[in-house]
Amino acid sequence: MISIKEVTELALESARIILQSGGTTNRCEKIMSRVCAVFGYHKTESFVTPTGLFITVMDKDHTANTQLMRIETRRIDLGKISQLTRYINELSQCGKKGNCPDYSEVMRRLKEIDAFSPYPEWLKLLLGGLTSACFCLLFGGSWLETGVAYLVGLMVSISLRYIAILQVNSFLTNALGAALIVLFAKTLDLYIIGIKLDTIIIGGIMLLVPGLAITNAMRDMMSGDLVSGTARAIEAFLISVAIAAGSGSMLKIWSLVGY
Repeated sequence: MISIKEVTELALESARIILQSGGTTNRCEKIMSRVCAVFGYHKTESFVTPTGLFITVMDKDHTANTQLMRIETRRIDLGKISQLTRYINELSQCGKKGNCPDYSEVMRRLKEIDAFSPYPEWLKLLLGGLTSACFCLLFGGSWLETGVAYLVGLMVSISLRYIAILQVNSFLTNALGAALIVLFAKTLDLYIIGIKLDTIIIGGIMLLVPGLAITNAMRDMMSGDLVSGTARAIEAFLISVAIAAGSGSMLKIWSLVGY
């Protein structure tokens, strides 16, 4: 049986992967409880916010261990959530059979899941362009406009990768992304005749829309996590404001230039 400190670290690491990959706070709390239960620690209290993890684990002798972890970066990676959930299910089956792996083996597996990336970076960039193209077509764009939207989405996806290296906050990142979408679309409009910019810009902006944040906010609120749900809702609202500010500012600058 692993120590109470080790099981607390495993629970925190599991929840960190879930939260940083776009999971809900309710899922994080359940994952931490399940990890502790696998190793025989059934008395746990956890509290999760979008930026922090808190857990207290108590053993049979009423010895408690409390740890917290701050979450500074988050992104969307539903593949990691799926892999981790599958692995926790496997651990639960091992726990029922009484042959649980040791601390180092579980931590090694968690690190592998955290480092796993099923798609190369170049493919993600191409799919970013394809996403913009599909939304442009969905909103009534022509095939020519769909092709232009693909180029805009591709260029913005590449730009956002470089912006991420600078570790800029999410508000500024989305504002810059929206401004670049308008800039690229307006620039291509100078050289390609007969395209409507509305559907092209909308297709590009759909890359930035915080759809998962809005969904998680609603799920957290419906599950009773009002603090986390409200925080996520405010975050989604601020991202929307950033997108509007970035695109609106670039449109105004472009009109002042005289194009």
